[in-house]
Amino acid sequence: MKDRHFNQQAWLQYVEERLPLQEQDEMESHLYQCDECLANYMQCVEQVIAIPDMDGEQTTAYVNGIIARTVGIKPAWHRSTMFHYGIAAAATLVLVATGFFHGISQELGTFGAFKPSPPLEAPASLEAQVPISDHLIHKTLTWLDTLQNEHKKGGLEP
Repeated sequence: MKDRHFNQQAWLQYVEERLPLQEQDEMESHLYQCDECLANYMQCVEQVIAIPDMDGEQTTAYVNGIIARTVGIKPAWHRSTMFHYGIAAAATLVLVATGFFHGISQELGTFGAFKPSPPLEAPASLEAQVPISDHLIHKTLTWLDTLQNEHKKGGLEP
């Protein structure tokens, strides 16, 4: 390989792909070893390449096009937004059809009627407020215990 530097005009021709393939290969190899030529090449790239003014959707399409050409792979179908919405809708329909939401509403319905009475000896200003999250956790654990008890009644244990 020759140890010569290439001028700005040569790098401009390289960027615009107006050189023979052998000379392009030689210049490309030279780029890996010469910082001065790399700087000239980067200046030429900045001169030639103009970034188009695009909105978000056009930018996504442009980037996907570059990725498809570079990698040779189309974006995966399972990463599409419509696929995710479809899965969420199907899961919701299954939960509604099985009565899951109704069971939870029945369990939590008793929560609205539950109000602990304050202790007789403590004044109202010192009364400790129990967070709603503690009530929900208690109800959930009670519901899970009933499921475990029903499972034991089924005779699946040895």
